Amino acid sequence: MTNLATVIILLVCAGLGYVIEPMFISGLKQKPAKKVVDKPEDNSPNTAEPKQPATPPSSGIQVDLSKIAKEDFPEKVALKVPFTISDAESGVTVQLKAGSMVKPLSLEGTDLVIQPALMPIKSRINVDKTNFKELAVPKMIERLQNTVAKNDPEPTPPSQPDPEPTPPSQPDPEPEPAPATKIDEAAIVALLKKDVEAGKVTEFKANQVTEWLAGEDTEFDGKTYQTGRVTFKAETILGVQEHEAIALIEGGKIYKWMWAKTKLEMR
Repeated sequence: MTNLATVIILLVCAGLGYVIEPMFISGLKQKPAKKVVDKPEDNSPNTAEPKQPATPPSSGIQVDLSKIAKEDFPEKVALKVPFTISDAESGVTVQLKAGSMVKPLSLEGTDLVIQPALMPIKSRINVDKTNFKELAVPKMIERLQNTVAKNDPEPTPPSQPDPEPTPPSQPDPEPEPAPATKIDEAAIVALLKKDVEAGKVTEFKANQVTEWLAGEDTEFDGKTYQTGRVTFKAETILGVQEHEAIALIEGGKIYKWMWAKTKLEMR
């Protein structure tokens, strides 16, 4: 009985039209060899020219095979001569005719490893017995030319004479800072009330205030601010006492709240 792999290979080979020669299939009976009848010896002189063994046509392409990369391989190559592939595992021999198309797998020296279509069989053949060079060499040349073109530096343009130096331009004078926008007394009082009601200062509440006033301009840390003054009552250990707070105003906004007597910042 032949194994399943042998049967599959036999069916594929028969479907592809390959000539199959069973070399060894276990369990098959061998037919008895035919009896050989000796022929009378022919002593007549042989005047015919001895036949020379057929030599496959050479591709005529001299190339360094080590330069051929895998990307240069064609999908299929054609055999120039009949070729026999034997599968040791299944014991099947496939005879390929000249012109049969096979898949090139790799190059090993001057041998090309090939595989017939739809068959899990590999074999080695001299590369010149196929049209591999005719198909792979043009691809190799194109690839090498593209590589050289990419590596060539672009030509540098001719240098232009240095332009005449231009005198340095004078910097534009910096504009003077615009004077801070001032607000009137009514706006100052309204600003004080809005800031306190918003909780911007936590030392007192709006309901503790007894007087809202616009103060005089005052200098603080080298700058001049408009001011607002607030008088408020607060419970202390000595009882209810009045305190004053000052708000520094810049550009229509309160910059800082301070105690009027100590000039310390309020929280």
